[in-house]
Amino acid sequence: MILVSGNGKLAKELEKISTDSLPINILSRKQMDITDEYEVSNIIKDYMMKPNYPKYFVHTAALTKPMDVNDRNPIMSLDTNVVGTANVAKVCSKYGIKFIYISTDFVYGDSELVDENSQVKPSNNYGWSKLGGECITKLISNSLILRCSLCDIPFRHKYAFDDVKRNSITHKDVASIILKVKDEVGIMNVGGKYQSVYDFVSKHQEIKKASGSNIAPSLKLNIDKLISIIDE
Repeated sequence: MILVSGNGKLAKELEKISTDSLPINILSRKQMDITDEYEVSNIIKDYMMKPNYPKYFVHTAALTKPMDVNDRNPIMSLDTNVVGTANVAKVCSKYGIKFIYISTDFVYGDSELVDENSQVKPSNNYGWSKLGGECITKLISNSLILRCSLCDIPFRHKYAFDDVKRNSITHKDVASIILKVKDEVGIMNVGGKYQSVYDFVSKHQEIKKASGSNIAPSLKLNIDKLISIIDE
């Protein structure tokens, strides 16, 4: 298994659960610039020449933090989240590598209750850029899109909203889920218990509460598909 974004939290959590039977190779952005099509092709080609060549590529690299960087620099967002995704997806398709795309629940926009077949209508540039990556991924038959409700722990903000509810989940839990669903195809919502952001964060650290319903919408993911697979 290969993934890029060696300094990202999800990459670090996946690296912790690498095994001899499923080695996980983490590449930093300096080792592989996903916006450079030729570099992506050459590096993956080198991996395919090895006896224990990778069968999965988990695409975690994205322009995400702070989220409004996608509004302030839409060209960088396009290069990283869309063009970069296309570069990796094409090479994975060429070599028959399973392409697992880490997306976000922000593709749903302001909807309240959604499943994998619900309408997508992002409310910000970050969501649109990730939806662009999803469109590319859907063109690859051997692919899986994971729409994750990831929440940073430690929490990056001074306050957590107590009137905004989501299916927040840690990077550690998503990492273990990836290994369980890696052979699935299509689209899958990935999240935890539906609760306020404050309730989720306060289970991991002390945090002050604040109102945020005028800033961010509540969103409830239907995760029945995920549960049916990981409970097998």
